[in-house]
Amino acid sequence: MFYNPLLRLNPFPRRDNDDLISSESHMFPSSSLNEHFFRGSQTPCRTVTGRASCSDKKTTNCIRITVIGLCGGWSTALRALPVTVSCPKLKDTAVVLEHVGTPSSITESNIVLFSFVADYMNMDVWRRLRKYRPSDQMWVFQTEESPYYAIGLLPPWIFRNDSYDISNTYRTNADIYSPYGNYEPFRNEEANQVNLPLVNLANKTRFMIWISSHCETLQWDRTAFVKDLQKVMKVDIFGKCGNNSLCKNKWEQSCAQKVDDFVQTYKFSLALENCCCEDYITEKLWHTLTIGVVPVVIGPHLNNYKKLVPPGSFIHIDQFESVENLKIYLEYLDQNDTAYLEYFQWKTKGTVHEHTIKEHYQNHLSDNIMCAIVDQYTERRLKKNTTGTASTHFEMFDPYGPEWKGTCYSCGENQWIKNYEYPPNHKRKSKRIWN
Repeated sequence: MFYNPLLRLNPFPRRDNDDLISSESHMFPSSSLNEHFFRGSQTPCRTVTGRASCSDKKTTNCIRITVIGLCGGWSTALRALPVTVSCPKLKDTAVVLEHVGTPSSITESNIVLFSFVADYMNMDVWRRLRKYRPSDQMWVFQTEESPYYAIGLLPPWIFRNDSYDISNTYRTNADIYSPYGNYEPFRNEEANQVNLPLVNLANKTRFMIWISSHCETLQWDRTAFVKDLQKVMKVDIFGKCGNNSLCKNKWEQSCAQKVDDFVQTYKFSLALENCCCEDYITEKLWHTLTIGVVPVVIGPHLNNYKKLVPPGSFIHIDQFESVENLKIYLEYLDQNDTAYLEYFQWKTKGTVHEHTIKEHYQNHLSDNIMCAIVDQYTERRLKKNTTGTASTHFEMFDPYGPEWKGTCYSCGENQWIKNYEYPPNHKRKSKRIWN
């Protein structure tokens, strides 16, 4: 199933008035970056003023990575900065990672990492950053969110083609690929070691579950969608979007195990992405597969799931012309053990790797990712040195182009799914995008 390119969405304003907004008093002051990224947050941004030290008797060179962003709780939850990064391939080079708060602080940096930027930076901030940017400095676009939720990383339109050098996202064609999970087919000898049974069918006494605390999404009304499903089939809702809760602190290991044990008693779990963008398949699906439940999905189109997800492991809602047809099929699987168990045959052919939510966020500042960014930086420098000219052309990453903003589509080809998408003039009840 392929989507009509005409269905490509453009929910993001072009920001032609960026030259004007820098004078507005409610926008971000230019003196400090990180203090103003998280407007409306109860936790203000923390500015790390200390620079990372590059003094190391064992190395002769230093690569400095500076993070722009890290607001609210992110400034302490992800990684304590400044820190020295361990890159084994770099024998004579130290790599340091730091977090700064003023545009002028980036002058000494080799790499600037734009990560966890919660809201637009205005034209004045962008101009100041560009003013202090050395010609050989590499800028990195980094996010695990979709284009709908990463608006803070968008530069003014006039800077779209010469801001970011590379990207580190969930997109399969990113310069540095950071998926929420992945499927790895077995080698022949591994397939012979699969332990049966593939799932404990006797434990599955419940029908369908949806767990969500992000109720008012930006592209489509998934809460209304689930409420309508409840009118025709049994769906239990947990989290802020329902009336039930499983534990108080979702970050505690005991809580995670409690939730997994409970979800495993269901045959189906709704894995509904907050928006429908290419390759944006999150822990909602990967964790459901890991714990042995069949995910029922809305997100990217069907062929995108087939490319990334274990074959025959999921049910894509857009495969059904009506909610009644979906109901009939799910009830058939509920009553037919043989047909239901077919959705676990993928376990005899491969395995799934997933990050927990916390691991996925922390991965962005991990040594592995930092070293991958440094590899990109050193490769570009080597090519420039080889050609003997600083004008060696490298294609820049355009966040407004077809490889980023252009990857979001209608959530379905069937009209009954399209009916849940918000119109362009939709006004949200909440001003905070994660409510």
